[in-house]
Amino acid sequence: MPFRFRLQRIYDVRRKEEETLKNDLSKINEKVENTQRIIQQLSAEKKRIESNFLHKKVLRKEDLLNMEMQMMFYEEEIKKKQSELSELMKEQEETRRKLFEKMKERKILEKLKERKMREYLYEENLKERKTMDEIAERKFWWES
Repeated sequence: MPFRFRLQRIYDVRRKEEETLKNDLSKINEKVENTQRIIQQLSAEKKRIESNFLHKKVLRKEDLLNMEMQMMFYEEEIKKKQSELSELMKEQEETRRKLFEKMKERKILEKLKERKMREYLYEENLKERKTMDEIAERKFWWES
């Protein structure tokens, strides 16, 4: 009789859940990186505008208002993206926690499966020894 782990379906489900969480975490990590890149780009553009404004020799009221509007726009966009990044980081941490739990559950089931396999092999070995002993005993009685 071949070895059959009774909790194999549960183990398979845990493994699939773990893979799904890994994929989710990968997507979240990608979103975090993209958001950080956007924040850097917005900040660089804001600094470029400031630098251009400071290098102008003649300042007009229109230029000042235009620069102020641009700066406010970039500040708002940066704040939005930072808020988005904060939410993504929370989601990332929560997904990591869930992934850790699923990995822990899967490892527990793996250890249980290994233990059951060792027990099965031990029992099979005992049965085989018993059978071999019976064969040897019969052979001994038939030959005498």
